[in-house]
Amino acid sequence: MIINSRFLYGLLVMACFGGCKHEPSFDPYGPGLTERLNAYNNVQSNVNNGTPDLFIDFSAGINNAFKTSTVNSLLSQCFNTILTDKFEVYKLGSNEVTPLPVTNTTQLGQEISNQSNYKDIWAPIQKAVEKITAADNDALLITDFEEWNDKTEVTNTAYLKLPFSKWLAKGKSIHFFIVDYKEGNVDKHIYFTIFNSTNILLSKLSPKLSPYSTRFDLSTSAYTLSTNYADPKSGGIYNNKNDLDLKKDQYIKGEWYEYYPLGLDWKNIADIHKEVPEEFSDIFRNLFIDLSNQDSYIFKAFEVQTFNATTDFTNFAKADYTLHNPPKTTKGKNGEPKISDEEKDPLILECYNDDGSIKDACKYHPQTLKPLSNYFHLNQPLFDNTSKSDNKHIELGITFDSNFTPAEADTLLRINIVLTAATPNIDNPKLEKFKWVNGKGTPNIALYESIKNTLLELKPENKTIYTYYIKTL
Repeated sequence: MIINSRFLYGLLVMACFGGCKHEPSFDPYGPGLTERLNAYNNVQSNVNNGTPDLFIDFSAGINNAFKTSTVNSLLSQCFNTILTDKFEVYKLGSNEVTPLPVTNTTQLGQEISNQSNYKDIWAPIQKAVEKITAADNDALLITDFEEWNDKTEVTNTAYLKLPFSKWLAKGKSIHFFIVDYKEGNVDKHIYFTIFNSTNILLSKLSPKLSPYSTRFDLSTSAYTLSTNYADPKSGGIYNNKNDLDLKKDQYIKGEWYEYYPLGLDWKNIADIHKEVPEEFSDIFRNLFIDLSNQDSYIFKAFEVQTFNATTDFTNFAKADYTLHNPPKTTKGKNGEPKISDEEKDPLILECYNDDGSIKDACKYHPQTLKPLSNYFHLNQPLFDNTSKSDNKHIELGITFDSNFTPAEADTLLRINIVLTAATPNIDNPKLEKFKWVNGKGTPNIALYESIKNTLLELKPENKTIYTYYIKTL
């Protein structure tokens, strides 16, 4: 019997109309894209559930500093500011870091005033800093940074270089607010030191401490980025008369990246660039960087690197989706785990073994992306001219390469602005504040050496500071 194929196709269509379930294929750029890009771009949440910590040096010598009017006033302001929230308080003394059971500023003030707390000179600074940097919480350390080892003052060894470096390597920063005072005829310093993880404690205390102290920021990223977009829904991409068909409802602006979905392919974009090369010379404008803070580093050079991230992001998106959407499972006839017959998601069925374990092929294995040549570069004249006029407002524009030759396969381009040269500012006059001469006339440069060696070790070069993603047809 011969069956007409068109007739059979019609029967199948009629039978499936309203009855067949067609599972949609996974779209890497579909729902959940913002969270997916955050993860892909290594954006870490700034929300920290840990309790902030307060560490106070109770060594005998620092008692004199606490009695000075300026320091005493700053102590009160700090305590009144931070103890409005839940806080853990620790006491440094007798070679131990111990919890101090206080719940309000009155109790803490009484502990500060209690002379019996200042029994000896053995405040374990290194132990306290190691405890702080082993965690991820904001912390305030109030100390003179005088460290003793076997009853001998540490005067030359960079004893805090390792914990300082560990903290900064995690993308965090340390902020010293330095107050000068005299102990007899000896010039000394007390340091209100904020170990910054979330910016919450720093933002609260900086206005209180800055007017009465010298501030030094130990950081590998003491620059700030800002944008000045005429239309916040369009970002900084060239889009005169919507030439690039930007899908504004899908545009994403993250903290350190932006995502631009366009309704054109690269051939059309290249044609527009050729038609109006003077007008369409820059693809991105109005991103600014403040390089005025040179406490730790002098940032000297930036460049633009472009990558085809299409395959890598698709692999990441699939892995991320399958990891967060495990299959429905049940028990087999012998009690073994197995994927339920109710599981219908084709990607999940493709990526999981019968026992419900994920296949290695569906795990994310980052590709080493090769930079593309002849695409984009930094608008160097714009950078140079704006840096001369105001180093707090330097523009980072991205311009087309003179031999711009995109490929049709470049569905998702990743365009990174990269810091390529930074010099440790070890000649910064503020670093003198980390030196002092003790009562015996011996110079103490241990804290200075700790900071200097941290800066020399962690020179932030080849570091991506901002990313643009362009998604085309």
